[in-house]
Amino acid sequence: MDPDDIEELAMEFQGKTIGGWGLVQLAAGTGFAAYVMWAGVLMPGFRRVPLKLQVPYVPSSAKQVENVMSLLKGRSGKMVYFGFNSSLQVLEAYKQGFRPAVGYELNPWLLRLSNYRAWRAGCYGKVFYQRQDLWKVNLSDCNNISMFLAPSVVSPSTL
Repeated sequence: MDPDDIEELAMEFQGKTIGGWGLVQLAAGTGFAAYVMWAGVLMPGFRRVPLKLQVPYVPSSAKQVENVMSLLKGRSGKMVYFGFNSSLQVLEAYKQGFRPAVGYELNPWLLRLSNYRAWRAGCYGKVFYQRQDLWKVNLSDCNNISMFLAPSVVSPSTL
């Protein structure tokens, strides 16, 4: 499209009002866009979780990661992390010498974010993130397990 065409189009719409029908279209389009974002970005992580366990995304803080690493000081072996923001925990575990360092996440978007963070930290291919359910993972070979989950996910009623 030529710049002249854009200017002509802008001149044509200048001074026109949206009107009632245009306002309805704008509201419907905004609502649809919000739904698409919810369905595409947030909902995939909740689909495999039972309805009573659905919790909002609340990432672990750097201080929480530091606290977990201080509890694991002097240990070695495989480190497995379940929960939100597994990228920080797994990267820190790798830096502390845990091999392999693995994070599990249900939400595919958070999984992609974790892989991106690993790439930025220069650890891509050295740390691993997998999309798997906490209750279906074989942990028999794990020496160190850390979880940052909502109480409803790990309460005695769910065990």
